[in-house]
Formats: sequence, C-alpha cells, structure tokens
Amino acid sequence: MAETFVMTEPCPSAEVAAKAHRADEVSGVAEPAGVSVRLPMAAMELNLTFNCNLACDYCFVHNKDPQERMSLATATQAIVLLMDHAAYPQVTITLIGGEPLLAFPLIKQIIPYAEEAARARHIQINWGITTNGTLLTEEILQYFADHRMNMMLSIDGGPETHDRYRRTKSGAGTWHRLAALIPLIQQYRSWVVARMTVSPAAIEQMVDDFRQIVDLGINQVIIAPAQGAALWSLKEIEVYGRNLLAIMEEYHRLKQLGYPIYIDDFEKESGPDERWGCHAGIASLAVAPNGDLYPCSKLLGLADETKRWKVGNVHTSIDYGRLEPLQDTAQSMPAHCRRCTRKCYGGCYAVNAEQTGNHFLPSEETCLFWVVTREVQRQSSTMRYSCSSCGNCPAM
Repeated sequence: MAETFVMTEPCPSAEVAAKAHRADEVSGVAEPAGVSVRLPMAAMELNLTFNCNLACDYCFVHNKDPQERMSLATATQAIVLLMDHAAYPQVTITLIGGEPLLAFPLIKQIIPYAEEAARARHIQINWGITTNGTLLTEEILQYFADHRMNMMLSIDGGPETHDRYRRTKSGAGTWHRLAALIPLIQQYRSWVVARMTVSPAAIEQMVDDFRQIVDLGINQVIIAPAQGAALWSLKEIEVYGRNLLAIMEEYHRLKQLGYPIYIDDFEKESGPDERWGCHAGIASLAVAPNGDLYPCSKLLGLADETKRWKVGNVHTSIDYGRLEPLQDTAQSMPAHCRRCTRKCYGGCYAVNAEQTGNHFLPSEETCLFWVVTREVQRQSSTMRYSCSSCGNCPAM
C-alpha cells in the first residue's frame, strides 16, 4: 500500500544534519552561543487557524481566538526554519487547527513554496493533515492526491457516538455528512485513515463503533482514549481494556478474511520504549497562527501553557533554554517511574499538566492506560504468530 499514513523513521544524513546545526541565517532564527541544545528537525506542525466549523467538547485547543489565522509570511518563515534545521533527507509537515480546511487557500500557497524549498535542499516532504472531513470537496481531494497528502479523518464511531461530541456550533451532528463523503474520498485515496477517540460515555459501544467505522470503508484506525482534566474511573478503564481486546480479536478476524486494515498498536511488539519522555521539542516543533513556537500542538492548545512552553517565534528566534528540559527528560523521571517494571514513555506532556500539574509526572490514569495497551499488544502479538504458523488463513 503506497498510501498508508504509516510513517517510517527517516535515516539520518550526516551532511544534512551538519547544515541543521549551523546558525539560521536565512530565517533570522539564531542559535545563541553557550547553549548546549540544538534542534535537528524532522517534523513541524502548522496550526493554520484556531477557528473550526465544529464545537467538539473534548478539543485540546482551549480558549483560543477563532479569528487567529496564519499568514503566508508566517507560513513561509516556518518552512524556512524547518528546511534550515532539517537533519534528515525526509521531513514531515502536518497541517492542523482548528479545522485546517478552513484555510485551504493558504494550503495551496504553502505546499508549492515548501516543495520548491525542499527541492533546493534535496529534501523530501511527507505531507499530513488532520481534519474532521466535513469540508472536503472534489477539488480539495484532487489537490491532495496531486501532492501525496496523507489525511487522517476524525471519526469516533457510529452516528450515536460520533454525534455525541462532534457537532456543529448549532448542535447538529456530523456523522451522516462525513459518511456520505467517504465514497468520494475513496475515489481519490486507496487507503483511508481515521482516528477513533473514545470517551468514557462511549466505552460500552466501542466494539460496535469500530465495526461501523470499518463498514464505512476505513482501512487504518488509530484508537485512543480522550484524556484531559476530567479523569477516567478505574471501572471505566477496565471496560475500555476489555473492549479494546475484543476489537483486537475482530481486527485479526478481518485480516484473516483478507480485509485491507491496519492498526499500529495491534502490530507492535510489547517491548519497552528506548527513551523515557515524549518526543516533543526533540526533533519537531509546532507553530501557532501568529508564528509562536511550541514543542507540540497540545501544549500550544492549553491556555495556561502559553507563556511557560512558548519557545520562540519564527520571525525572531528560538529560546533554546526553554527546550533544554526536553532534551534529557530522564533526569525529570519521578522516582516511582524509575522503579516501575512497566516501562513507558511518561505520557503526554499536555495531559500530564492537566491531570497532575507537572508535565513530567504521569497520572495513575495514564499508567493504567499504558498497562492496557501493552497487554493488548502482547496478546495481539501472540495471535499474529499463532495465525501465521497454522497455515489455515487465506493469503494476505
């Protein structure tokens, strides 16, 4: 499958990495003397607008001005910053919001500029966009196909679950509008990707929601709990875990039948991660509509994080001192995490901040979700090997 949204880790290039470590002469984003941090970049998130045509209850963009939109000047400065710090032969640019399709005219200006800048530096761009999908048109789909844009749709399940949170500002549901667009999307994309965000209110319907997403013709699904300031109960996490196991079994059944489907968590091995701490601010940055820089879009989205985690602006400079705590996160690992036998990556910085007040301190909820994920991965690995050795499954 050529169009799978499964990103493989790019191979470092010594020549490009050396260029990434020099001062940013073109963009004016300078690396001050005496600072140990450097930013060999592999990816950038462009938050094109804080505006959205929906009003989803669990959106991570809190209290942002919907009038904030990125200008072409800011977008081009962000691209120059990425190109001048690129340390790999491939980089990823993800367009998000708000709803990024509200800025489609800007997208049509950004893409050719970035592709020309990348060609001049012998760099390949992998494009990505996360969208609620309701604004997709044939023109947009054709343009994205022409430029090999990876697209992830937000679909939470069937109409009851999806419309519980993903509504218009007038309160109308959006499932039927999105479902009606899937056949058109499939005319331009052989592989359709969706994110299924699971809220506590939807855990009992998880398996049915997954089936309805598959019935729509979705090929790749990212399943994740909606985490934020409101905590899940232990009982809710247990139900989530049982239903995730049931979805995993359904997934393998579909694969045995030859259905083109992929879920990354069900294909991973369950070994420990190599690094503790989120990868935000290590090789990627998020850009706000006004050009402010953050380690990631989720930290950008938190209202009370604006000053603490702002690390610069594309029009001025990067504050490498603020990035320094993210470079060696092991020193920030809580003592009980060091003793834990269930090695994890420490959770999402933004979720940690909302739930514990400390970006480097995961909540018990996060720890329990990690245990659930690892156990599902372990059982999925067993099913994969059992299936491949029995010889009774149809060829895939």
